[in-house]
Amino acid sequence: MMTSEQRRTLARLTDILAKPRKLGEIDPDDYLALYVPGGAGPMFDLFDHPQVNRIAAMMYEDDKPVAADCHGPAAFAAVRLSSGELMIKDKHLTAKSNAEEGDWARENYPFMLEDKLKDASSQFSAAAPYDPWVVRDGNLLTGQNPASAGPLATTLLEMLARGESIQSPQPRR
Repeated sequence: MMTSEQRRTLARLTDILAKPRKLGEIDPDDYLALYVPGGAGPMFDLFDHPQVNRIAAMMYEDDKPVAADCHGPAAFAAVRLSSGELMIKDKHLTAKSNAEEGDWARENYPFMLEDKLKDASSQFSAAAPYDPWVVRDGNLLTGQNPASAGPLATTLLEMLARGESIQSPQPRR
């Protein structure tokens, strides 16, 4: 049974979700963090998307947490900072590994995510297939697969609760 506070929160969220905003209308200054979930969508829709690139770069450069899980890091693979450098260059991160991809992904995705991230000069790491694995490098936070979504969310919420963003790389299972 839901508490009255949970019902109010659900009602607020229902109203918000009923009126989605266009990405071009998003002001990163209005948000504390960016989270990109996994699934096939980021592989097709968010890689090198101009508005996603703008939002991610601005939030990253403002030292706000920028997080993604599973295939979500595809949204960060082409993000360029104001310096012109790729946001993920030399950054420790993870995402859905090649070892976890099945035939459907290999035949239908525009690229293999692990390969794309490595091609962008990131420092990719992965745990055994399907094991949870979260990597934090400063304010960049990534999870390997669906099993990593919970630990990633916990780490992100802990960061926000402490009001922190920058910290040395900390892989965690």
